Amino acid sequence: MSANPPRTAALLGASGATGKVLLPLLLDRYDKVVTLSRRETDVHHAKLENRVVDFDNLTAGFAGLKVDDCYCTFGTTIRIAGSEATMTRIDHGYVMDFAKAGRAAGATRFAYLSAANANAASSVFYARLKGQTEDALKALGFADLAIYRPSMIIAERADRRWAESMLFPLLPVVDKFLVGAFSKYRSIPVEALARAIAGFAGQQGCASKTFYWQDMMSP
Repeated sequence: MSANPPRTAALLGASGATGKVLLPLLLDRYDKVVTLSRRETDVHHAKLENRVVDFDNLTAGFAGLKVDDCYCTFGTTIRIAGSEATMTRIDHGYVMDFAKAGRAAGATRFAYLSAANANAASSVFYARLKGQTEDALKALGFADLAIYRPSMIIAERADRRWAESMLFPLLPVVDKFLVGAFSKYRSIPVEALARAIAGFAGQQGCASKTFYWQDMMSP
């Protein structure tokens, strides 16, 4: 019996809270992982290639690269972006540039970190932006597209706002009241979220699927 062919994954968002936890899990599952970032990562591994890229020209970051699967945990906040226009360019434009370049480099599978309230028709800017990005990704025709919709992600962040620091200790109590259809809004540890996303590596043939809290917390 012949060995399985080597597989390569591309990751956008490796320096973020979720991406940092996801990266080592992908290194366990793939023969090669390529990260695209603004600067060198502090991770060194025989199977890791970090490509420093200009996000306004992500296509160049795929030069000479053949990939199987793409993972996107990339995003920002309106506070950091400074405006809806800038956030749209980052959370939608760069994500779509990455997806299209990955598709051109041979990727047939894509995993995307979205948000629990994503809805292209929402009156809430953040939810609408995430929903529009989901719809645009679906239109690219990936054989497998996994969309992960967490609510509050419990993770250590250098830029955590004071409101988040106040809220985090209360989450276990609040989560108990989020049952039934509202369970998708429960908080999730970043480690559990990263494990769920990494599980996409072994889910060939899943087509288009959306994962909520109850799916990501399942054994």
